[in-house]
Amino acid sequence: MKNNKLLHIVLCLFACSQLVAQEVSADSIKKLNTKAFYLARSYSFGKALSYSYLAIQHATRNEDDASLAQSYNVLGDTYSKMQYRNKARKYYEKALKIQQELDNKHEIVLSYHNLSNISKNEKEYKKAYQYLQKGYKIAEASGNMEDVLVMDWVKIVLLQEENNYEELLLFLDEMMVRVKNIKSEKMMYTVRINYLEYTKGDAYYHLRDFEKAQNFLEKHTTNEYVHVSDLAKSYKQLAEIYKTKGEVDKQRMAQLNYQENLKKKLDEDQDLVQKELLANYNLRKDQLQLDELGEERNFQKSVSMNQFKAILVIIILLLIGCIILGTLIIKTIYKKIKSNKLLRLKHNKLEEAKLKAEMTSKTKSNFFSMMSHELRTPLYAVTGITHLLLEENPKPSQQQYLKSLKFSGDHLLSLVNNILQANKLEDNTITIGASTFNLKANIDNIVKSFDLLIKDRENELNIAYDKEIPELLVGDSLKISQILINLISNAIKFTKGGTIRLSVEKVEETLGDVQLHFCVQDTGIGIAKERQETVFEMFSQNHEAINEEYQGSGLGLSIVKKLLEVYNSDIYLESRENVGTTFTFDIRFPKAMEGVEMNIEVHLDDVDFSQLKMLVVDDNKINQMLTKKILSTKKITTDIVASGAEAIEIVKHNQYDVILMDIHMPEMDGYEATIAIRKFNKEVPIIAFTAVSLDDSLPKIVNSGMNDMILKPFVAEQLFALIQKYMK
Repeated sequence: MKNNKLLHIVLCLFACSQLVAQEVSADSIKKLNTKAFYLARSYSFGKALSYSYLAIQHATRNEDDASLAQSYNVLGDTYSKMQYRNKARKYYEKALKIQQELDNKHEIVLSYHNLSNISKNEKEYKKAYQYLQKGYKIAEASGNMEDVLVMDWVKIVLLQEENNYEELLLFLDEMMVRVKNIKSEKMMYTVRINYLEYTKGDAYYHLRDFEKAQNFLEKHTTNEYVHVSDLAKSYKQLAEIYKTKGEVDKQRMAQLNYQENLKKKLDEDQDLVQKELLANYNLRKDQLQLDELGEERNFQKSVSMNQFKAILVIIILLLIGCIILGTLIIKTIYKKIKSNKLLRLKHNKLEEAKLKAEMTSKTKSNFFSMMSHELRTPLYAVTGITHLLLEENPKPSQQQYLKSLKFSGDHLLSLVNNILQANKLEDNTITIGASTFNLKANIDNIVKSFDLLIKDRENELNIAYDKEIPELLVGDSLKISQILINLISNAIKFTKGGTIRLSVEKVEETLGDVQLHFCVQDTGIGIAKERQETVFEMFSQNHEAINEEYQGSGLGLSIVKKLLEVYNSDIYLESRENVGTTFTFDIRFPKAMEGVEMNIEVHLDDVDFSQLKMLVVDDNKINQMLTKKILSTKKITTDIVASGAEAIEIVKHNQYDVILMDIHMPEMDGYEATIAIRKFNKEVPIIAFTAVSLDDSLPKIVNSGMNDMILKPFVAEQLFALIQKYMK
């Protein structure tokens, strides 16, 4: 019961304090100014001044500069409508000074608008233009086109006052564009356009171009949202135009409409003035002198009263604070206990979410590993059988079909590789290898691989390789090849009957490393400027039509960019439509140590493989047949088994020169079989024969005891080169 009474007291005192605050709040002052503004528009000047004075009192007492500036502006508007222009200027200048201190650009623009208008009414055109230029400067700095329009309306009136109608017409065209570019409500847009068209008609009328004036003025008389006085003026000018043309009926009708609208305007003005007179308001000079009204005395009384109220509220609140302090302490302790409990719950949820994320990541990795195997295995059959058929001297009529089949298989393999590569780059699981390689040889091999495609597209591929580049470098030759293959492939795809140029230049060389500049340039269709920022995004296409004509997954450039990021490098693009495209990037390579030698390249045709005996371990029947057929082209004796367990048994009883070991097999996989074989045979070279990507399987391959790996599908020469590497 006591607690309920205490709550009622607190609520009552809080309501009292809010009532005091409302009396002087910024919202209350804004309402007073709004009321004063509309009263002045309806000629109720006495009431408007009263509301403005009250607003100024509250704003001064609150030390609310923004509200005070607004109040001065409204008071200036009222005096301006009353034709007391000096007083209007005084309060506009007061408002401007405060707004400049507050750096309120919109309000500053409004003040310059008002001051320019006052100067114009006083025929002080030079001063009016000075205010106009200052207003434009602030409006343009604000970047708000509505502020620019505020000054535009003043400029229209100034040009009309000076009878400078030719310049006015040019300015109206400029304003018309500005109004159309500004997003505004439909009614506001219509009002603005109607007024600009009416002003055009008036300008043409004064320039005696009656044909154009008639078009705009007649349109104005049929428009919505037009002012009565403007409508009357339009009819008056139309009557004069019809008179010069001898159109008597139209002249008479225009004069009647003019008189009718003029009467409406006079009636409205009379009603407003009569209301002000009935209010028995007598404007005395001392009411027009705000500084002489005893303003300070009223302010002091108001401030004293509010200070007393404030002190009373503070004392009461202090008493309430003492009463509820104990309650707050108890609540704080309770909240702390509750907070600790919530923190424990959140921690448990975060741990659970982390575990789920790790499981999801692992599941995703396993999924892509499985998909890699499932996609590459049939592709191995397609590309391998196609290769064998091409090697067996097919009929000329069959060659084109086989070449198309080989091209489609290679294209599908490239797409699969890109999708899997993109996934790894997204997961940040790509690492840069470090081995000694010959960059020039790598580039030559890449260029050879594009011979057929370049010929098909009727292109010319030129290579410019700096002879000062060291012969041997240290890096990941596979990643470099991926970057160059994607860029060159892209250039060939989007160039028909043109030139592609690859250049590699030495930029800088130190004792330990060398920085190289790569440039891939084509004379193809180019990339539109608006699409250049998105071209490196995944699945981005140059153009929808291009996607249909040239095809592609939209992954190549995304992969290039991400691979270069692993190298701490950026790629730069320059392109013009129908001129061509240039990609450039820099990579810093460590130089190979002295004494390191590359393997001497041996022509496979000169190697005798006929003495070799090999074991192929693969559970896929097609792969078994295909691999055996490929090996038989070099007269290699081959045994085939379908599982890891069979491989262990047959190796125990036979001597093999090389073993090709598939990784994914049922019951016992290639890793387990290799570990078991290494327990009794550590010499035989075991080559992983897998459709799983190198980044996924390399650590397990090395740890299981395998010597090397080859990725399915492969080119036959790659397999024989690897076998030759391990021949005794």
